[in-house]
Amino acid sequence: MVRRTKADALATKADLLDAAERLFSAQGVANTSMMQVAEAAGVTRGAIYHHFDNKLDLIDSMMERVSLPFDQMLEQTSQRHVDNPLALLRARLLNIVELLQRDPHTQSVINILFHKCEYVDETLPIHFRHLRARNNCIEECILLMQQAIDHGQLPKTTNAAKLVVCLVAMIDGIIYNWLLDPDYFNVVEVAEQALDTFMAGLQQPA
Repeated sequence: MVRRTKADALATKADLLDAAERLFSAQGVANTSMMQVAEAAGVTRGAIYHHFDNKLDLIDSMMERVSLPFDQMLEQTSQRHVDNPLALLRARLLNIVELLQRDPHTQSVINILFHKCEYVDETLPIHFRHLRARNNCIEECILLMQQAIDHGQLPKTTNAAKLVVCLVAMIDGIIYNWLLDPDYFNVVEVAEQALDTFMAGLQQPA
């Protein structure tokens, strides 16, 4: 029976996204076809192409699904630290790690981007989207660090751009290594200690 209601259509789309996450995580993006995703979700070829134009559209939807909870966390965090840009910068980066640890969809998507997506011609748009998201995050963090400098929380000699690149690289490295073996260490605890150590060093007098 063909699903006709909006709720049924949303359920089918969610099933397809879940199936794509499982298959991409297990065998990589390049080695997974749209038909394999449809079969894993228990739907027809026509059903998957009703919801997604192609594999890139499918991955875009996977990334959008994890963006909403992060955006909500960021808004709540901004309200808590409205007058403390340095605390907001720390919380923003820690939010990424906390969401990664507790949300299986976020964990799957980040693992796919870091470990299961071969950036060849077919998947280059995924790389570019990931790169844009990374660069936007860096730019927003630079603004927060510059605000911290302007508020006197950090020395005037602080190079906001260079230090934010270091911060983001540190968090990316922690996430990358945690995804290789999530049982090896607690990613939130390690990220929190790393951020606190980094921030404490920034605030030391020259």
